[in-house]
Amino acid sequence: MKNIIYKTAALLLFIHLNSYGQITGKVTDRSGVSMPFVNVTVLKAGDSTFVTGNSTDTSGVFSISIATEGEYLLSISSIGYKTLYSKPVSLSAVIRSVDSGTFILEESANDLDAVTITAKKGWIQNTETGQVINVQSSLMTKGSNALQVLEKLPGVITDRRNNQFSLRGQSGVTILFNGRKVAMPVEEVMALLENTVADNIEKIELITSPSARYDADGGGGIINIIFKKNEDEGTRVNFSATAGYGFREKGVTSLSLSRGFKRSFLNASYSFLHDGSRSGYEGRGTGTNPNIGGEGYNEFSGYTERVQNVHNAALAGEIRLGSRTVLGSELALSFVNNDNLVRIGGSWDIRNAEFVGMKSISDGTNTRRNMISSVYFKNNISPRSQFNVDVSYINYFNDSPTLINSRYFDREGNEIIPLNPVFTFGNRGESVSKIQVGVLKADYTTQINEKINAEFGAKGSYAYNTNNSRIERKVDDAWETDPRSQSLINSGEKIMAAYAQFKFLLNRKSNLEAGLRYEYWERSINIYKEPFTIAKLFPSVLYTHSFNDNNSISFNYNRRISRPAYADLISNLFYNDPTAVFGGNPLLKPGITDALKAEFTRKGFNAGLTFQYETNSIIRYQLTSNAANDILIISPQNMDYQKSINLNLNFPVELTDWWKISLGNTTSLRNYKISYSLSPASKTYLFQNVNFTQSIRLPENFEVELSGWRNFAFYDGSNKIKGFGILNLGIAKKLKDNKGTIQLALPDLLQSFSIHTHISGMTPIVFNINTVSNYRDETAFYRVVKLTYSRSFGNANVKKAKQQDTDEEKERVK
Repeated sequence: MKNIIYKTAALLLFIHLNSYGQITGKVTDRSGVSMPFVNVTVLKAGDSTFVTGNSTDTSGVFSISIATEGEYLLSISSIGYKTLYSKPVSLSAVIRSVDSGTFILEESANDLDAVTITAKKGWIQNTETGQVINVQSSLMTKGSNALQVLEKLPGVITDRRNNQFSLRGQSGVTILFNGRKVAMPVEEVMALLENTVADNIEKIELITSPSARYDADGGGGIINIIFKKNEDEGTRVNFSATAGYGFREKGVTSLSLSRGFKRSFLNASYSFLHDGSRSGYEGRGTGTNPNIGGEGYNEFSGYTERVQNVHNAALAGEIRLGSRTVLGSELALSFVNNDNLVRIGGSWDIRNAEFVGMKSISDGTNTRRNMISSVYFKNNISPRSQFNVDVSYINYFNDSPTLINSRYFDREGNEIIPLNPVFTFGNRGESVSKIQVGVLKADYTTQINEKINAEFGAKGSYAYNTNNSRIERKVDDAWETDPRSQSLINSGEKIMAAYAQFKFLLNRKSNLEAGLRYEYWERSINIYKEPFTIAKLFPSVLYTHSFNDNNSISFNYNRRISRPAYADLISNLFYNDPTAVFGGNPLLKPGITDALKAEFTRKGFNAGLTFQYETNSIIRYQLTSNAANDILIISPQNMDYQKSINLNLNFPVELTDWWKISLGNTTSLRNYKISYSLSPASKTYLFQNVNFTQSIRLPENFEVELSGWRNFAFYDGSNKIKGFGILNLGIAKKLKDNKGTIQLALPDLLQSFSIHTHISGMTPIVFNINTVSNYRDETAFYRVVKLTYSRSFGNANVKKAKQQDTDEEKERVK
């Protein structure tokens, strides 16, 4: 591995490079003393978008290379001092070097009368690796949870039924919180997002061209959720309260307190969410199930009434130990209690057998306790080098007891005792899961010279998972354990990784990023003799060429892996239907994805064309059978492969200075093959997703937002799904004298969140099942209305230099 990295670095270091221009200057305090390690950020003069950045040396001097001609601004910032902006600086074919002079920084003070310049960030910002979505720019964020916010992002599809995410038409997406992977099963990540108050989110990064510095997991890309971290000097209090109604009452309360000092800051927040909701599905079809007598007609339904109560608390702090060193820590706690009442219906009309109708009540509770903690250390070894260490720990607990009582009826509605013993009068289940994850990573970044940036890093993690689950069935008024469902699973997972990443300024308009990541993955499960291991290299290359300040083109290649989650592998069975069980698939393989992408950006317009090939794609909730072929098993499976050509378009439309629209579209031509059906089958089809957000500023400080998305018909393994989408409406009124904002939200305005699925719509499956089902979210049943009041108190007028923001800016130029 070391030889590969050294040879790659040596080869790339000998490339002939040229830089276009250079901006120099010096920073002092009011007494004329030179200031080292001050952050100097270069912005485009036209729209203040980030270009590059550096810091002053020990003499207070800075020198920054610029890749293209144009007009720029300099932002000079340091903790405890007011941020200073330069006059426009121009570089051209005639003027390639500019001495911007000496900048004098003044200490900040807690002055409530200080002048404040504020601007609402655009909804979408394009970056080299994807997009940044400023979610607080949307009226629909207030009073929502993180999962609801993700559902309206451009190119993001959340499948609540199957607990899956896809990004720009590709499944296998990794979720990060503040740059750290949430190492939980996908369904638990989905639940965590559903219980996370969106008011606490600052922005979301959609990373579709991840470099070697990111974990290789996530064939479809990475969604990085960045939570608010106020680093302004002084004291700041933010309060938000939401009241709403749909099936039942809804409420969200969020309170955050931040205190900034000259060399440190501390943030604390608490939120409470209460939500009473109802959703459900119903369907019908035919099949030949030997477990209940053979060929017949079946109807089924399930309607869930859920009451959620969620407490979230977070604490974050950072202190500058010296002029070069920062120490910080973050802690997030979550306690969730859900009461779930499911009304289950079904009937089986079997040829040459009795008719059986069923009505069941599933009464369960779900208790979750999550803790995500981290400690990080940053040291500016020199003006050109930085060393970071990050240690994180995740502790997760889930307890889900359930009791199911059933009654059976004949065709006329008379209560009966079925002759078939599979129809039991009661089931009760218990499933307790615990997950503990420890992660240690270290990164070193350095600017080798004015033309080359380099980054090296290593990471190690260990996860220990336990699950104790069983289902008991009621037979002759006695409870006995169903042997198909009992499991006591212990699992350990080790991941070790190392990477090298380089960025080269090839000439005044072009740069190249090249990286290589090595990962070793080992997973052991107590019920299997041998652990599963895989060791691979994951390369990434990104070439970017800027025609001018507004137009650029890029080409990217990367290889990614989609590892099966812990819950995908274990035989944790659960059923609420006598004929079927949900389970894992211990034979599941990781999916490997190779992607090649070309992207063009012109001002706010962005167009990307991606060619993607994935082997062993993981697809969840597919219908198969056991070895005895006597019961239906719903479990994750591997596709043989999936090939796709994806076209992604995003562009803003500014009709007037008060009416702005953001439009997005994903078009994907896909071909895939599966072999877990009755016979191998392949399919080629065209998928499309469209989304938009438009905001209209009205007189008297009113603002209206209309947003929506639609997925056109697509295939999901052996199933076919009809198109579906939603339209959202939000209205906001900003009160005078900074007394807060009132927002009205009407999600799913047309009450259209309904998903129609044809099971076996792509190819025949086990037991010749051929059914259709329709899932409807709460908003499809009931009009949901939310009213939010939010207000900020205290002093946030004087900005400090934000170390976190500087780190993000450095990420873009590495």
